[in-house]
Order: sequence, then C-alpha cells, then structure tokens
Amino acid sequence: MSEDAQLIDKFQQLTGAPETVARHFLAQNNNNLESFSEIREQEDDDEDTNLFTGGEKSGLQVENPDKPNPLGLVQELIKKAEREGSEPDRRKPLHSVKQTKFTGTGYKLGSVDNAVDSKVIEDSQKKGFRVPEKVNRTITFWKEGFQVGEGKLYRYDDPNNADYLRQLNSGRAPLSLLDVEMFQDVDVTVVKKMDESYTPPKPKQGGFVGSGQRLGSPVPGEPKPEPVVEETAPAAAAGATPEPEDQGAGDAKVQIRLADGSRVVHNFNSSDDVSTVFEFVKSQTNTDREWVLAHAFPMKVIERDSKSIKDAGLVNSVVVQRWK
Repeated sequence: MSEDAQLIDKFQQLTGAPETVARHFLAQNNNNLESFSEIREQEDDDEDTNLFTGGEKSGLQVENPDKPNPLGLVQELIKKAEREGSEPDRRKPLHSVKQTKFTGTGYKLGSVDNAVDSKVIEDSQKKGFRVPEKVNRTITFWKEGFQVGEGKLYRYDDPNNADYLRQLNSGRAPLSLLDVEMFQDVDVTVVKKMDESYTPPKPKQGGFVGSGQRLGSPVPGEPKPEPVVEETAPAAAAGATPEPEDQGAGDAKVQIRLADGSRVVHNFNSSDDVSTVFEFVKSQTNTDREWVLAHAFPMKVIERDSKSIKDAGLVNSVVVQRWK
C-alpha cells in the first residue's frame, strides 16, 4: 500500500469519512495528517495557567505571565484576518470532488424459467456521507465582546468564550458558535469595532401599530356615534279602534345614520311618501348645510319623490345622510 493510500486509510479510520472526502482534505493540507490528529487529541481543558513557587506543595501560586488573555487573542485574530483577507481562496469546495465510480440504483433481472423475481438494488452510498454547502459568517468585535451575525454578545471577560477565540485563531471553526457541520466550508468576515460599545438591537414591533378609520363612516373625523335612540309612534288612545294593518301605521322601521355620526331608528308608515323620511331627517339636522340620503349598501342616492316608503324599498333598511 502506498504512502498516500495509508494516509487516506488512517484519515477514514479517524473520521469515518468516505474516500473522496479524505483525499480532498489531505490534498488541501499537503497530506499533513499530524495537525488533524493533534486537533482531535487536544483536550478541552485549558492548560495550567498557574505556577508554584518553592514546589507544587508549597501552597504559593503566581499567575503565569504567558497566559493568553482574550484581548490579545482578538488582536491576533484580527491581524490574521487582515493578512489573509487580501489573498484569494484558491481551495476547491469540498462538494466539487468528482465521483470516481458509478453510483445509483440498479436492478437484478429475474428469470421466468426458474421463477425468480427481479430485485431492486439500492445505492449503497445513498445514505452515506453528505457534504454540506459552503456558508458565510460575520464576526464583529466590539469593545466588550464579539458577536456572530446578529446573534448575542460573547463577552471577553467570560472564560467560557476564550476557547472560541483560541479555536478561531488557530484556523478552526467552532461548530456551535458558527452553526456549521463537520467538514463544512465556511468563509468568515471579520468586522473590527473595538472602539465602539455593543448596542443591543431594538426589539422588532409585531403587527400593525397606528390608527385607522372605521369603514362606512359618513364623514371621516366626525364625532363617535351616540347610543341609538329609538322613537316609536304614539300609542293609540285607550279604547280607540285599531287601524287596519294594510294601512301600515308605524310598520316601517328605518335606521338612519346622520352625518354627525349619530344614529336614530324611527317607525314610519309604509304607505307614507319618501319625502316623509327627508322631513324627519331635516328635523334631526342642526345645520343649513346641504345633504342627501342614500342606501348604506350598495351605495345609491335616494330620490325625493312621491313613491311610498314600501315601494322605494326602505322598510327595515339603513339610510345614510351624507353632506354634499
């Protein structure tokens, strides 16, 4: 087995990735598998940052002067981004690796003579490794901390965030921080705002905010409607003979929406002329301003003529007064 084949085999054992991914990764890193092994074997715990004077059991500790501080890591990372940002990325995307052999679904032909049915042979690599698409992420460094995209602020004084900075500075992409998958290519844009304080974004307003106009209002801006005042015809005198129903005494109820926004309900005789309605509305109007009456829906002007209220279709209807 050649040296390249041994490296590919070892990479597959470490990662479980298919041969095409292993070959591509090694080609990008000059067949240097040691750096990848060091990354996998590196412990998550931080290295010792305290030193002992007079022996470890002396009980005296002093702070390690070589301990990296978060702001120093940030400055290193920004300088590295400035150096590498001007150089074009000549690496080929991982998903551009061509397949070296046929993949897909096949069919095993049966036999009529031997009573053997045909079978579908599924693609063995159909559920195998899937290479994620390349993504872009923006990291903004503020005075107090750093931010990924429009996400939360990761403060420099939080020890839990120092490991993120170390990984970024070493060229690795923290999966949880950048929201990426293993082997996924990611372009990181660094924005330097170290002299500015982080300002949380204003909460987005949800839904409509403002004022509106109720549909069907005769005149916009007029006062709100007053409670409905229902007027009825005077009751018949006690002992008087009731009039025949066909004369329609007080049998035509009409709701009137006045131009000032108020409403009134009045009982007319269905045999009365339409002009009777106009006279009643005039008595309710305290202005000499010209107006018209119209049906509420569909909107149609009512002519002042000699038609009866019944013939004009005003029985149990809604009439609207409008200014000319």
